[in-house]
Amino acid sequence: MSSVEPLPFRITVPDKDTIDLTGIRSVSYRVEGLLHLAEDTLIFEWSATETTERVGFTGIGTVVDESPVGKLEVPASWIADARLRGGWWRPQLVLRARRLGAFESMPGVTGGALILRIDRQLRREAKTFVAAIELARKQAPLLPEPPEHDDTEVPRLHHGDEP
Repeated sequence: MSSVEPLPFRITVPDKDTIDLTGIRSVSYRVEGLLHLAEDTLIFEWSATETTERVGFTGIGTVVDESPVGKLEVPASWIADARLRGGWWRPQLVLRARRLGAFESMPGVTGGALILRIDRQLRREAKTFVAAIELARKQAPLLPEPPEHDDTEVPRLHHGDEP
């Protein structure tokens, strides 16, 4: 199988704003990564940054929390569908899994689907990547057994924990 260059991506995670008696807190997230395809396995690497801005009676502050690099390997046979959507302006690589937990450690996953935002300039590379995923899916062996759960720490976003 021919190899393809890693594909840079971003994941959109909704911001979280709260207003209560102690003040106002706004939490924003930035997730960036690289998607690799090695033989019949998709390898996701990503880093997440959480920025919390707080205004309250105790003062004003900003806290930036950077998670360690996360990594997830997903067999190509676990991918039900891979497609590029969003037109020229906002290309997105949409991956739909055959297993609900296939992308469970990735931020921004909804119902077994993962949407990766791709820079406009990389649209052609993204098309090539989708074709390579489809080829890997066809050549991959039948669905392997899911890995046994381990207690390895996976970087996750805090979703608004108090700084």
